[in-house]
Amino acid sequence: MNLCRKRCGLLIIGNEILSGKTVDTNSNFFCKELSNYGIDVKEISVISDEKKEIVRKVREFSYAYDYVFTSGGIGPTHDDITNSSMAKAFGRKLIYNKTAKELLSTHYEGDELTKARLKMTLLPADVVLIDNPVSIAPGYIIENVHVLPGVPSILEVMLTEFLKYRFKKNIKPQKTISTTLPEGVIGDFIERIQMGNKNVDIGSYPYFKNNNFGVSLVIRSDDSFILKKVCDEIFQYLSLNSGNPKYF
Repeated sequence: MNLCRKRCGLLIIGNEILSGKTVDTNSNFFCKELSNYGIDVKEISVISDEKKEIVRKVREFSYAYDYVFTSGGIGPTHDDITNSSMAKAFGRKLIYNKTAKELLSTHYEGDELTKARLKMTLLPADVVLIDNPVSIAPGYIIENVHVLPGVPSILEVMLTEFLKYRFKKNIKPQKTISTTLPEGVIGDFIERIQMGNKNVDIGSYPYFKNNNFGVSLVIRSDDSFILKKVCDEIFQYLSLNSGNPKYF
């Protein structure tokens, strides 16, 4: 039995997400990757580029969860205020980070290192940097909050590399059972099974394939014994009710 999984909150920061101009793909990527390392996302909040709101939500999430991951607002433009908001949230000074500044100074030649780009090195004091192999400007850790950029192509590389070297794989065991019975038929039974097994997560996902409707049941638990027991009960029920169950 694995009882060491951690709880996590995600803060997706950016007016462009709330306005609908940009589709949030970062949340999905966070959830999938973090789960593989024993970190379960319990709450996702999309918030605007407003300092008061960022400070409030960061403090709230930092207190509520083992880890917090954020995306957005650490770039070079005027509306990128995540860094100053983080400093305010944790009572830190906002300073030019020496290591971050050296990284950008090496990466950009001469006049390329503009004032706007230097802004990406203006970070809260005493943070731990997160490497950025793509565009060099680093993310960072402040308390239990992990601050990353909003651009998906950069965030995905940074998060993948960070998790690989910071955490051990800790994938929650799961099994998938498909059935040709609809949710309306199996719903009451699945609800009873879920209510009787609080340490098991059962997801029900309808599908349409080859002109046939059906349901895929994804059963997850840290307790392999309980997982097998619940799967056997579900499989037997579906078999007895002509549900044509199959394991995947």
